[in-house]
Amino acid sequence: MWFTGTFTFGKRSECEAVATARGATCGSLTQRTRYLVIGEYATESWKHSSFGNKIIQAVEWRDAGIPISIVSEQHWRQHLA
Repeated sequence: MWFTGTFTFGKRSECEAVATARGATCGSLTQRTRYLVIGEYATESWKHSSFGNKIIQAVEWRDAGIPISIVSEQHWRQHLA
């Protein structure tokens, strides 16, 4: 699992801590990553930022058949309960 962007939940490290406490493995965005969680706060210039590049990379991998799910922070938070 990889987190990118700015989150309403808290710092990225806090998001990772919650995910790992529930059994997820967090680390770098690689072809083995199964979930990319995008922070709630995004701007119009998202595709020119470093987290925008991560989203683009994940979409390219997904289109190439690599099983990666790209989910919003809102969706991720709904599944924490």
